[in-house]
Amino acid sequence: MLLNKKTIQDKELSIQIFKGGFSFCTHNARPFFSFEAHSIEQGDAFQKLLDSHSFLENEKIKGIHFNHTATFVPKTLYSSKQKKTYLNYNVSFEEGWSIGENQTQDDQIKILYPVNSQIESTLKHYFKNISFTHYSQILYDLSVAKNNTIDPVVMNIHLQDDQFDLLVYRNDELLLFNTYPYKNEQVFLYFVMVIAEELSLSPEAFNIVFFGKYNRYKKCYTALENYHSKITFTDQSEFVMFDEKDHPAPYFLNLFD
Repeated sequence: MLLNKKTIQDKELSIQIFKGGFSFCTHNARPFFSFEAHSIEQGDAFQKLLDSHSFLENEKIKGIHFNHTATFVPKTLYSSKQKKTYLNYNVSFEEGWSIGENQTQDDQIKILYPVNSQIESTLKHYFKNISFTHYSQILYDLSVAKNNTIDPVVMNIHLQDDQFDLLVYRNDELLLFNTYPYKNEQVFLYFVMVIAEELSLSPEAFNIVFFGKYNRYKKCYTALENYHSKITFTDQSEFVMFDEKDHPAPYFLNLFD
C-alpha cells in the first residue's frame, strides 16, 4: 500500500523536535542531537551546530513537533475558546508553553498540541520562513489521501521507539486516533488486540497498514503476524534501510510533508 509520501528534496530541511532531542533532516544528512549535549537556544553553540551541515542554506523549512501527543477535535465540535480544555484531557500544560493548532487537509479535524514557545522562537529567529506542524497531522493526511476500496476498515500503525500511533478508518472516516506507550512486542500486541476488540473488528474484516518497515521493529511485526494475516507496509515490501538508530521515529527520516 503506497502512500503519497513527499520525501525531502534538495534545499529542504525538516527539523523534528522530540522529548529527548532534535533532528535536522536534509536530502543527504540526518543527524540527531540529544538535549543532554545540545539545546535549541540562541547563541554561539547553536549557531555552530547550524553551520556544521550548512543547515541555514536550505530554502524550505518545516518544523515538526513530536515531544507531546496531540488532541484531535472534530471541526464540527470545535470551539477556539476551549483549546486549553481540550488539551488538559491528555497532557499537562507547562508554564511558558503555548498551544499549536493545525487543521487536516480534508478540513475535518482540528489538531491541538503543546508547544515549547522558547524553541519555536529560537527556530524562527534563524529560519525566517519556517512553518510548524505536529507529526500526527502528517500521518492523518497521508492516511486519508489513500482511498482504500478493498478493505473498508483500515488500521494504520506508526511505530516509534517508545510509543506507537494508531489510526482506524472506515472508508475515509476516522474512527479512532490514539498514542500508546510500549516497552516490548507483548505490550504492543496487547494494545492492538484490545482496540480491535473494542471496535468489534474481526481479523478478516480489516487490514493493518504499517508506516514503513524497519529492522528495529521486527519483533512487533512477527508478534502481530501470529494473530492477524492482513498486514501490509507502506513504501516497500522489504525492510527499509533508511534506519538511523538514534532517530526515534524512522518513518520521518526522509519525509518532508
